[in-house]
Amino acid sequence: MSISVGQNGSVAAKASSGEEFLTAAVAKSQQELEGKMALQLIQAANVINLPAPSGNIGFEINIKV
Repeated sequence: MSISVGQNGSVAAKASSGEEFLTAAVAKSQQELEGKMALQLIQAANVINLPAPSGNIGFEINIKV
């Protein structure tokens, strides 16, 4: 990265194209890793499909006042 100071006192920073490509490559690999981790987490959840309850189970609420 190069930094140059202008005549008016402002500072401008300019990244070289190599650094930009390296940053993009690192970001891409990080996103791929996070995606793989998310898929592993979903697969590890191992959701078990239970049969639906028969009859009125779960529809009756007893309330005491």
